Amino acid sequence: MALLDTFKSDNLIANNSHAIVGGTVTVKSGEGKLVRGSVLMRDANGKFVLADTSAGTAEVILAADVDATSAAAVAEVYLSGEFFENYLTVAEGYTLTEADRLSLKNAGIYLVAGMEA
Repeated sequence: MALLDTFKSDNLIANNSHAIVGGTVTVKSGEGKLVRGSVLMRDANGKFVLADTSAGTAEVILAADVDATSAAAVAEVYLSGEFFENYLTVAEGYTLTEADRLSLKNAGIYLVAGMEA
């Protein structure tokens, strides 16, 4: 049996006490290379962007790296689950707000403090 790939834990997922559900979204062209654990929010046109001050509130967490540098890209995301907040990625200079945390919680994404990044 051939080895297809290896897994290296990145400590993003905190626990399995909440169901981990995945899905896909479209990341807006020009967002660049985003890494697993990036927090995404929807812009006014319905495309997803890295959490920053220009859009609404956080909705999903990126499940795998994606490159949306020159074209919109379909990305795998977490729609629910429990995650260590200090392993999440947002735009430089941005910090998740209480509104972001509440929006994620209402969607079924629970953030916990924990392991050192």
